[in-house]
Amino acid sequence: MIQRVQSIYLVLALVGVILLFMFPTATFQITNSQTNVVEAQASLDLIKKATVYDELTGCIPTFIGMSSTLLLVIALVVGLGTLVSIFLFKKRVLQMRVVAFMFILSLAYVAIVFVSTVDGCVEQLEAMKLGNVAMSYNVGTFAPLAIAVLLFLAQQAIKKDELRVRAADRLR
Repeated sequence: MIQRVQSIYLVLALVGVILLFMFPTATFQITNSQTNVVEAQASLDLIKKATVYDELTGCIPTFIGMSSTLLLVIALVVGLGTLVSIFLFKKRVLQMRVVAFMFILSLAYVAIVFVSTVDGCVEQLEAMKLGNVAMSYNVGTFAPLAIAVLLFLAQQAIKKDELRVRAADRLR
């Protein structure tokens, strides 16, 4: 039943997963320490994108697509699980379990992004000794937080529906 509020939460969470693939998680700017000129940019994406070449200098000024395979797999599983759970509306208990598992996976995604992946990219770029590295978070960083909140709200709504059905069955 699509008009249930948990279906809306699940569709919004699915939109959040799609945003993960469209926008980078973090963007890095590498500036020259003497001249303070931006020499290169890098972005952390789920899917590697094309590399941009500078025709004047013949070097690669933009490192694009430092991706993490684990993040990609988790995002795919959360997206597919959320899509499947939308159509499990007749089996509320199973739907609640699937949504709970997707919630845990989305929290793991957030932890991996903040704890290891972004810091690892900064360390890799600093190890290249190209200059100072400045990092900024993008939509791909905050979308998993929104996904986790939406999945939690969907789980609570499913639980509330299940309690109503059980109460109605008790009255019959």
